[in-house]
Amino acid sequence: MEIKKNIQSLSFTAFMLGAFILSSCSTSSATDADYEKELRTFKNDRITSLKSRSGYLNLVGLFWIEEGKSQFGSYPDNDFIFPEAFPEHFGSVTKNGDVVLFKYNEPVLLDSSKKVTEFEISLGDIDHTFSWKTFQWFIHDTGNHQAIRLRDFESPILNQPFIIPYFPMDKKWIVYGKFEPYPEMRPREISNIFGQQIEMKSTGMVTFIYNNNEYRLETSGEGEKLYCIFMDGTTSKETYGGGRIIKVKGLDEIGNVYMDFNQAYNFPCAFNVFTTCPVPPPINQLKIRITAGEKAFK
Repeated sequence: MEIKKNIQSLSFTAFMLGAFILSSCSTSSATDADYEKELRTFKNDRITSLKSRSGYLNLVGLFWIEEGKSQFGSYPDNDFIFPEAFPEHFGSVTKNGDVVLFKYNEPVLLDSSKKVTEFEISLGDIDHTFSWKTFQWFIHDTGNHQAIRLRDFESPILNQPFIIPYFPMDKKWIVYGKFEPYPEMRPREISNIFGQQIEMKSTGMVTFIYNNNEYRLETSGEGEKLYCIFMDGTTSKETYGGGRIIKVKGLDEIGNVYMDFNQAYNFPCAFNVFTTCPVPPPINQLKIRITAGEKAFK
C-alpha cells in the first residue's frame, strides 16, 4: 500500500512538473502587454456586471419573510421599512407554509407586463418580479429561508466612481493543476454570512502546487462553469473577510486545469450589505497568502 501511495505521489509530482514547464512556455509566449490587456478587460467586465440591472450595486433592501403577515412601506411603524420614495404604507406580505401572498395599496407591475394589487406566489415557482417606479423586488430564496430582495435601478451609487482595488499583476499566480471529479455531486452543508445553513453542491477537487507545496480546493459547478470559493492568509487583512471566488479553466479530458488568481474576485457581499453570500467551508480555507486578484473594497 505504501509503495502504491509513493508511486501515485511521484506520478502527480511528475505531472505537475510537466504542467509547470508547459505553463512557463505558454505564459512567456504571451507578452506582458497582452496579458495586461486581458486583465483590464476582466476588470472592466467586473464593474459592468456589478452595475448591470441584474448586478449587485442596485440592491437597496433585503427583508426576511417570516410565517404570518408583515406590513411594508416607508413609515417606521412597518415591519419592513422600504426606502423613503415609497408610500408610508405600501402593502403587505403573508407567508402561509409554501405560499406567499403580496397585497398592495396601489397597482404595481407584475413581471414587467401586468398591473396587479395582489398576487400569490408558490415557493416552488418564485420566478416573478414586482415593479414600481424605479424599483423592482422579488423573492430571494437561500436554503430554507426567503426574503424580499429590492432593487433601485436609479440608485445613486450607480453614477458614482467605482474602482475595485487589486494586487499587482503577477503571472506566478497562474497555477496549473489537476481536477478529479467526484463520482456524484456531494451535498455539503455550509453557512451564509447570516449564519443560516445552506447546501452547496460539491463536484470534485482541484490539486495544484505553488512554491513546491501542494494545495487542494473543492469545486462547485461543472465544465466551463467550474469554480472554487476560498479563503487564504490575506482574508480579513488585504482581502474581503468573507473570502473570494476563483474560476477553474482549461479543463480537458484528463483533468488538466489552470487557475489565474490574478482574476480571483470578491463575493457580492464585499460591495453591498443586502446580499447572502456563502462562507467557504474549512476544506477551502488555504494556509497560504494569495497576493493576487481583488483586494478588500472600502
